[in-house]
This record gives sequence, structure tokens and C-alpha cells, in this order.
Amino acid sequence: MTPKQISLVQESWIKVLPIAPKAAEIFYQTLFEMDPALTSLFPEDLTEQGKKLMSMLDTAVKLLNDPNKLIPAVEKLGIKHLEYGTKEEHYATVGAALIKTLTVGLGDEFTPSVKRAWTAVYKTLSTTMITAANNSARENKQSNKSNKKGAMMNNKTKEGNDLAVRLQGALDQSMTAFMMIDRNFTITYFNKATLDLLKKHEETFVKKWPSFKADADSMMGINIDMFHKNPEHQRKLLSDPANLPFTTDIKILHLTIELNVTAIMDLNGEYIGNSLEWSDVTEIRSKSLEVGRLTSAVEGMTTNLMMADTQGNIVYANPAVLNMLRRREERLRTALPSFSVDKVIGTNFDSFHKNPAHQQNLLGNPDNLPYSAEINVVGLTFQLIAIPLRDDKGNHVGNAVQWLDLTEEKDAQKQIENLITDAISGKLDSRIDTENYEGFMNVLGTNINNLMDAIVEPINDAINIAQALADGDLTQSMNDNYGGEFLALANAMNGSIENLTNMVGEIRGASTNVFDSAREIAEGNNELSHRTESQASSLEETASAMEEITSTVQQNAENATEASKLSDSVMDKATNGGSVVRNAITAMSDINKSSKKIADIISVIDEIAFQTNLLALNAAVEAARAGEQGRGFAVVAAEVRNLAQRSAGAAKEIKGLINDSVEAVGQGTKLVDETGQTFSELVTSIEEVSKMISDIDSAGKEQSAGIREVSAAVSQMDEMTQQNAALVEEAAASSKSMEEQSQALLEQVAFLNTGEEEQKPVIRSPRQNSNKRTSKFSPAVPSLSSKAKRPVTPVDQEWEEF
Repeated sequence: MTPKQISLVQESWIKVLPIAPKAAEIFYQTLFEMDPALTSLFPEDLTEQGKKLMSMLDTAVKLLNDPNKLIPAVEKLGIKHLEYGTKEEHYATVGAALIKTLTVGLGDEFTPSVKRAWTAVYKTLSTTMITAANNSARENKQSNKSNKKGAMMNNKTKEGNDLAVRLQGALDQSMTAFMMIDRNFTITYFNKATLDLLKKHEETFVKKWPSFKADADSMMGINIDMFHKNPEHQRKLLSDPANLPFTTDIKILHLTIELNVTAIMDLNGEYIGNSLEWSDVTEIRSKSLEVGRLTSAVEGMTTNLMMADTQGNIVYANPAVLNMLRRREERLRTALPSFSVDKVIGTNFDSFHKNPAHQQNLLGNPDNLPYSAEINVVGLTFQLIAIPLRDDKGNHVGNAVQWLDLTEEKDAQKQIENLITDAISGKLDSRIDTENYEGFMNVLGTNINNLMDAIVEPINDAINIAQALADGDLTQSMNDNYGGEFLALANAMNGSIENLTNMVGEIRGASTNVFDSAREIAEGNNELSHRTESQASSLEETASAMEEITSTVQQNAENATEASKLSDSVMDKATNGGSVVRNAITAMSDINKSSKKIADIISVIDEIAFQTNLLALNAAVEAARAGEQGRGFAVVAAEVRNLAQRSAGAAKEIKGLINDSVEAVGQGTKLVDETGQTFSELVTSIEEVSKMISDIDSAGKEQSAGIREVSAAVSQMDEMTQQNAALVEEAAASSKSMEEQSQALLEQVAFLNTGEEEQKPVIRSPRQNSNKRTSKFSPAVPSLSSKAKRPVTPVDQEWEEF
């Protein structure tokens, strides 16, 4: 059991104490369930027994840090259990019941680490009790044998006692620490040397075991289990004397103690204990360990090391330097025929040098060391590093030489420099020849070659892609099984190829469109050229017509001026005519008035004639009444009546004529009025016509000026149209060139293979194109001089589509 386990047990036991009675009840209930036969070993009333159990466990837990007190108590308990009839197998059942009780009582606090601690502690305690019980049983048996042989032993006892006294005297005075233990591992004897050894290192022992005391009273009777982490191992080892004698080193902090254990037999040959010899070998083991370490290090190191005495005689060579020289032995013999690796030890350094005196002076003085030199022997390069060797007093006792075989390193350096030079110049097929290399240089050279292969592979892959690209093949791509920057290169190359493929596809499509557009532009330009020529011709005719129009408009302007003058004269005459008409109207009005008066007078005359007729009629009536006397009056009355009737008839006719005259005068007046109104309107119209003719005159003059400007513009337009015709011809030529270049571009793009089906453009002859375009565009605009009027299709529609 370890201190940590003891601490865990003690901490958990504190939590058990408050429930001790209940824990005891659970323990016995669990124990009897596991083995009902154990009930016979306990009384019927377990209350007191439970208290004793808890008290015993409490004492044992508290003494875990004090083995000197714990072990004897536990041993006595084991002997007492033997007297009760407890068997060795019962301890396992009790241990299982105890663990189960703690599991129930502590619950989650009974962790796996706590469980392991209780298991270890109980195992130690139960083992101690079992061992004590077994020893007690054995001693009882031996005691019985002794009683039987008592008589026989009486004679030998005296001799044995004398020998024992002499042996103990020798052991007491011995300089070797000596100790004896019985079969229970209890110390029964130790000499003064042992006590001196323990006192010397008491402080260290106390650090390891706080309760340790290096005095005779404390040491005598303690169990040596306290000195072991796993006492069972030692007990098992010492239980069989066939395993003895046994020697081992034990570590106590920084101390190393050599322990020699032997078996002690009694006079009857019975194995009754052991003797232990203690030796402090800390310093010896430390030096031995240091020497062993240095020896192992030198023997196992890969550094080539050789040692020589002050005379230069080689006294040691580690396996590394021997192996190195053995690899170079054949070549070294060409310079040193007597050289042999197997005879290096004992050979003097002088045999390796042409001028031994120089090396002797150099290596003979330790103040010159360490010293490093590089030598070349038959193509082999070695670096030698000499260091002085001194004894524990600082005296110079020789030299150590470290050999560094730089042959492969130098050769590799040269090859690497050549490889780098070739790589810088773009030659990547150079490699390092590693056939003669071993170890690190072989691995280095191989790795560099692998590095170059790893670099060259993606570069060659990229070159192949670039070559395929140069050949117009865009279907190739780099492998994507690279890593790091090479993967980035592959992704970049593949991305570039993909983008280029897409670009070529787009360029091919765009080139086809450009080709078609260029072809249509060329056709349109041809048509435009024809139309421009026709337009130029039309403009020439228009300019000629405009000249005629200018002359006509000029003549019209002059005629308008004359017409304006005539209009002014007509307006004057019309004004005079209006005055005459107005006078006629006045005269007709006066006639009308006179006619009305005459009519009135005629009416009066008619009235008078009517009255006269009435008077004549009355006179005739009166004459008739008078008879003969009145006959003459009757004749006069008849004449008067006739005259009256004739006057009435004449008056009537005159009245009719007057009425007709009045009516005619009225109509004439009316007509004269209308004529006056018409003359007024005529004057107004003549004024307006005069004004309009004046405006026409002004407009004619302005029109004449405008037509002159239009004529100048048409002339300029004619000139510009001639220039446009030239530009159209140039544009037609450029369009034709563009069409040819588009066709060439298509042919160039067709060189690149993208792995897709390509549709080559159909190249049509200019004549076919012209025919098709002619059917699309409207005919040329007819000249202005053309007499026939035909509907003309607006050109804007065609050009908008174009």
C-alpha cells in the first residue's frame, strides 16, 4: 500500500464513523449471505461484536502510518482468529463483505480509487494476519517436536550455545552491517555496523518513513515489510530457501543499499529465518553507473572516436570508427599498404603521417588542443578533431580523436552544387548518384532526388499541357493528385485551360457573329454605295431643278410685284366705284321718296275721281228725276261721269305705273344697296387681295432668297454626297477586309481543339450575298426629274434592321 492509498482510506473512514452501527449491521448481514457457515464463529447478539469490529477497524486505520505498532497488533489479531477457528479462505470472504459494506455506506463517494486503496490495505492486513497465524501454527508444531526430542537435544545444546556465543561475538565486531529476521520478517538481531549505517542515513530514512528511528530499542522487533512497497514480493521470494542466497540493490531516495539475503537453518535443518547484509553502495553504484553510461555511450554512439596515450599509441577505438575505417580499408591500403582495421588498436598515430614530428609536437602539448584538421587520402576526405584526456587529478594521460568521414558529404556537396547549378539554368534532369552513399548521405541524396522528381513531374506535366496548348489541343489537363503549391499550379493550369477553352468557345462564337456581321455590313455597304451613287445622281438633278425653281420663283416674285401694283389701282377704282354707288343709292332713295309722294297724289286724284263719279251718279239720278229738265244736266252729268271714270281709270293706271315704278325704284334701291354692299365688300376683298399680293410679293422675295440658299445647300449636299460615296466605297472595302479578317480569325480559332463539335461558318460568295441583300433593301430613290410618281419604301426601316 502507498501513502496516497493510506490517505484515501483514512479520509473515507472518517465518513464511515457517523454510520458505524449501521455499517456493522450491513457488514454481518452481507458476510452471512456470502457464507452462512461463518455464523458459527460469532455470537447470536452481534451488537457488541459490531462495536468491537468498528473499534478494531478504527484502530487499524489510525495506525496505518505507524507500521511498528500496526503490524504486531494485526499479527496478534491473526493468531487470535486462528484460535477462533478462522481459516485462510475466510479472509477473502470478509474482504468482499467489507468492500460491499463500504460501497453501500459511502455511495458515490466510494470511488474506484478509494475502492482500490481499501482493497490494497485490507490485503496487506489480511496477509499479515494469515502469515502470523501460519507461523504460530508452525511454532506450535515445532514446539511439540522439541518436547519429544528434548532428551536428545540436551547434549547438543551446550555445544550449540558455545558456537552461538562465538558467532555472535564475531558478528558484533564485524564491519559489515548484519541483520537477522525470523520467518515473520521481524528483526531479531542487528550488529553495531548496521546501527551505524542506519544512523548515518537516518535523516534520509525518516524522509522515506517518518516514524523511523535509528536506535536499538526502536529497531528491535519491527517488521521489515515497512521497508518494501510490495511486501508480498519479498515474502514470496524468501518463503523458499531455494531462492537464496539473493543479492539486490534497493533504492531509498538517493541512497543505494546492496542487500545480500541468506537462509538461516536451525540444528534440525529447519528454515527459521534470514540474514541480511547491508552495504552502502551509493557512491560505487554512481561511479559504476557513470562509467557504464560513458562506456555505453561511447560504444553505442555513431561518433567515430579513437583514444591514444601520450605516446600516440591507440589504446581504444569505438565500433563506429572501426566500422568507418573498415568501409574505407581497401582504398586506404592504396596509400598505406600495411593498414589493417583489425590491428588499429596498438598502432601508433605516427604510421598515418608523412611528418610524425609535427603531429607529436601538436598532440604532445594539451594546450594546443582541441585541434581540428581536414586530410585527403586517395580521394577520401576526413576531418580529425583532437581533444586532450585527463585523469581525476587533471594530468594529461592521452588524447581522443574524433574522425568525421566527409568523403560522401563532400561528394554530395559537389553533386548538390552541380544539381542546383543545372536547376538554375533550367536543366532539371540531373540527379545525385547515391550508389556509394550510406546512412544519412544516402537518405539525403535519395530525398533530394525524390524532391527533384516531385518538382519535375508537375513541371513536365505543365510543359506537356503548354505543348498541347501550342499544338492547339485544349483537351489536356494536369493531374490533381498533387499537394501544396503543385496542387495550386495544377489548379491554376487547369483553370487557365478551362478559361481558355471557354474563351475560345466565346471567341469562336463571337468570331462567327463578327464574320456574319462583317459580311452583312459588306453587303449593306455595297447596297449603300449603289444608293449613294443613285442619291448623288438625284441630288444633281435636284440641284438642276432647284435652279429652275429659283428662276420660276424669281419670275413669280416679279409678277407678284406687278400684281400688287394692279391690285392697288383696282382698289382705288373700286373705292371710286363705291362712292358712285353710294351716290346712286342716295339718288334712288330720293326717287323712291318722290314716287311715294306721286303715288299719294295719284291716290288723291283717284279719290277725287271716285267722288266725282259718285257726284255724277247722283247728278244723273237727280237729272232722271227731273226728267226733261234735267236731261241736259243728265248729259253733263254723264260726261262728267265718263270723265270721272276715265280719270279714275287713268289715275288707276298711273297709280299702277307709279306703284310699279315705286316697286322698281325699291328694287333698284335694293339692288343699289346690294351693289354698294358688294362694292364695300369688293373694296375690302381688294384690300385683302392687295395685302395678300403684297405678302406674296414679300414671300416671293424671301422664297427666292431661301431657294437660293436651298440651291446652295443642295449643291453642298451634292458635294458631300460625292464625298460620302467615296467614304462608302472605302467602308465597303474595309467591310470586305473585315470579312476576310474575320474568316482568318475563324480559321485561327479553329486551330484550337476544345474537344467539342465545331460548326464551321458557311462562306458565301459576294454575288450570292448581294442578291440576297438586294431583295431585302428597297430600290434606289427615283430622281426628282422623274415624271412618274411611284410609292417609295422608307429607307429608315432597312437601315434600322441593318
